Amino acid sequence: MLTKKPVAEFSAVIFSVVIALVICMDPGFARAAGHFKMEKDSQGRVRAFKAVEVPLPEFVREYARVTSTVITVGGSWEQQLKGSVTLFLRRPLQSDQLTELFYRVLADNGYAVVDAPAGNGWIIERMRDARDAALPVYPAADVPDSARLVTAYYDLKYADGDGVARMMRSFMPPNSRIIPATDGKLFVTDSASNIRKISKIIARMDTREGAARQREAGVGAQPGEPRACGEQRIEKLIVEKLEIQDSGSSGKEGVKK
Repeated sequence: MLTKKPVAEFSAVIFSVVIALVICMDPGFARAAGHFKMEKDSQGRVRAFKAVEVPLPEFVREYARVTSTVITVGGSWEQQLKGSVTLFLRRPLQSDQLTELFYRVLADNGYAVVDAPAGNGWIIERMRDARDAALPVYPAADVPDSARLVTAYYDLKYADGDGVARMMRSFMPPNSRIIPATDGKLFVTDSASNIRKISKIIARMDTREGAARQREAGVGAQPGEPRACGEQRIEKLIVEKLEIQDSGSSGKEGVKK
């Protein structure tokens, strides 16, 4: 009986040490000393991690550090970026996968990235403000599968742009935008992945039969109907962005770091 008590105590000590080692080695405890931290493995992938109620500014700073991305905001990070991040990742992520995750985290908190002047990184803005800023612009057929906020333009063959816009607005999230530039030109600003879904609906509307049904239902621009000032301003911004891309960067990708 005298030998069992020390053995029991020794076993308890060993068990406590093992638990302590597991806690220290667990990627879920990367937020050591109150600081969230991402780490890369030998292949350059970001290791699996857990982020529980991490303040959004802290998550953004860590993403910028681990990816060497220049990110700015219009003021103090703590004042401009509100929200928190809770994530549980079970496998390592490649750089492009981490970037997609970053887009989604921002969108979930009501933010988006826009291109900084001269391509010098990103600026984070409220999504309602980012709609009017420097976003990547794509032909609708070339929109990537991404969570980033982008603008796509459609060249309609049969459907009326105003009619399509009026019918589609009820299917789109609050911070998106759809603007008929002309009868046959349509601009949509939303996450790229949402635009790809919207494109399928617009394609069904932009047929001879779909256009005929719109005319029968009286959907479309009324003769002499004035355009909203806001729509005219956004249309001008998008057209200027297209002209810049056509003249200087026709071969570059729109979604970039």
